[in-house]
Amino acid sequence: MADLPVLQTKERGSITAWITEKLSVLIAVTTVVLAVMATLASFKAAGYGNRMVLAQNQASDQWAYYQAKSIKETTYQVQRDMMAIAAEHFPQPESLNQKIAAYDQEIARYKKEKQEIYEEAKRLERVRDMAQAFNGMFGRALIFLQIGILFASISSINKVPYYWYIGVVSGIAGIMWFIYASYISAAF
Repeated sequence: MADLPVLQTKERGSITAWITEKLSVLIAVTTVVLAVMATLASFKAAGYGNRMVLAQNQASDQWAYYQAKSIKETTYQVQRDMMAIAAEHFPQPESLNQKIAAYDQEIARYKKEKQEIYEEAKRLERVRDMAQAFNGMFGRALIFLQIGILFASISSINKVPYYWYIGVVSGIAGIMWFIYASYISAAF
């Protein structure tokens, strides 16, 4: 009977060593997978961040162009109105009426161009908003993946599997965010 506890202690020691050895491999593999996913999430987040800034700059350019067209349209409108007033007191209003008609055409052209510019600026703002949303999604994925790497690293140092479990759960949450963001952004 005295040999039995010693045998159990040896078995427990070998089981503990086996678990520790396997845990080290699992932690290493988990850390590598989470690091690769974190790298991909980081690249995607940065890409959408760049796209967001670019779309915002392009939208700002369109709005500046829209304002320039508005100023030109207003200038033509003022000149047209002045000619209409002058035509009432001018002995030969036909030449002024032709000029007024030409101004009306220019004003109509500017209104049409402004509408096109307005639609493009709004489209670019939608692109910016979508890129900002995707940037946030990939950013959340990155946070969860980094937390997973952190807990896996703590588990590797302490050889305590509970930290690894937390790291795996956090990593799975990060991978799910990454898959969700990738799926949603695929149509973008």
